[in-house]
Amino acid sequence: MNFFSHFMVDHQIHRPNFNVGLIAPDLLRNFTPKHCKFDFVDFQQQTSNHAHPNNPELHDFFSGCLQHIERDKEFHQSPFFQEAYQTLRESWRNTCLEFNIPKYWFSLHVLIEMMLDKYFIDNNLEKLELFYYQLNSQKNTYENALATMNHTSTQTFMDRYQIFCEKQYLFHYQNIQRVAFALHKVYEQIGIPVDWYQQHENQINSNIEAQFNQIQPLCSLYFPSSTE
Repeated sequence: MNFFSHFMVDHQIHRPNFNVGLIAPDLLRNFTPKHCKFDFVDFQQQTSNHAHPNNPELHDFFSGCLQHIERDKEFHQSPFFQEAYQTLRESWRNTCLEFNIPKYWFSLHVLIEMMLDKYFIDNNLEKLELFYYQLNSQKNTYENALATMNHTSTQTFMDRYQIFCEKQYLFHYQNIQRVAFALHKVYEQIGIPVDWYQQHENQINSNIEAQFNQIQPLCSLYFPSSTE
């Protein structure tokens, strides 16, 4: 699942440390050297209320990290993901063949997650405002968590974290064209060629809009409470 989907599905009203922990594994993956690995189970045990009575917020934070990992496992086996994948697979595969987008199976996986984020954002802007508010208000929690993890690039992480909070780019998902842009940035980040986006941006935007129109009824079916 993508950033906002984790927050939408699992956030708890009175647990801001838990809520910002829900997206920490993705932020750590994006803002941390690739060779770094983190054992969130060990960190949660280290910061239990019994062992660290003055730091219950870190225990909550690492509980959010673990919930993120568990939710990802469940999501990729869920009826929604399986049905969405089958619904879009053939048409998206043809798009990838037409515009030379490599690794269509990977791009479809990412695209479904981004489209679910867009669906949630379109229907829950006030929750997205809360998402960014809590990230901004819990910077000290992240700094303390990085210290607990013996993170080797704390300042670099926090600088990028600050930019993430300031840019609030998820609001741009209201424009379907930004989904295509975000997809090409994922490719760029992991070193897969992105000339397909540069050469066929308009056509790909139109195609992704059509894909989103196909998947919206599934989103409404499986996540009806998002519109309340």
